[in-house]
Amino acid sequence: MITSKTQLDEFFATHSEEIARELMQKSQTWYEKIEDFAGQEFIVPATEKQLNDAIQKFVVEKVKAILSMHLEIHEGWLRLYATINYSGIYADLAVNLGVVHAQFDRYRQRFVFQQLTDTDVIALYSDSYVKSKAIHAALWFFKRGLKKDPLGMILEKINLVHQKDDILYLDIGRWLKKNEKIMATLRKVQVNHGYLAEQQLLLRANANVGEILNIGSSDQLITEADNPAVTNNATKAA
Repeated sequence: MITSKTQLDEFFATHSEEIARELMQKSQTWYEKIEDFAGQEFIVPATEKQLNDAIQKFVVEKVKAILSMHLEIHEGWLRLYATINYSGIYADLAVNLGVVHAQFDRYRQRFVFQQLTDTDVIALYSDSYVKSKAIHAALWFFKRGLKKDPLGMILEKINLVHQKDDILYLDIGRWLKKNEKIMATLRKVQVNHGYLAEQQLLLRANANVGEILNIGSSDQLITEADNPAVTNNATKAA
């Protein structure tokens, strides 16, 4: 038993290398576990109701031209319903979409959809009889003459999506940037992809461990310099 400061000093003098080696091994194991955790993906489920509530809050209430919008989610695909008002022209639309990609991090918040079916125009009317006839004729020409589906054109007109062929890019960061709670979460957890199951969207995500440990601080608590393997190599090189 160590009973004096002298004995304590002698103990450390005798066993200092052993203690340092043990601490180095433990810190290496700890660092590797953090790296492993950072690389692991986990699933974040979002129910159909949660998504429709989010659409109402972040899309319908933000985009004046969209009067209503909701999803029905199925295994591998979803059906989108929307009522749109553009320059006095009202359209009830429905279309089947697939999720190609989902990215949500501190830099970008985007869904990428593939259009799986032609758009069903459930109802189309306007505040003018002449305008109604003109829009019906334009729709007919667009679909029959140009052999194109009008969905992308309509959603681009109201500045909701960008279209490339049958791919629709929906960037929702413009509505999320001012929500500090959401952006703080996206600094700690990032979504890399999403896929559809019955009545839910499953998001593949992983944690930004460095941000979590730093709790948002600009001063990093853990950097590559803290990696014991790097420290050892630098010492040997010296």
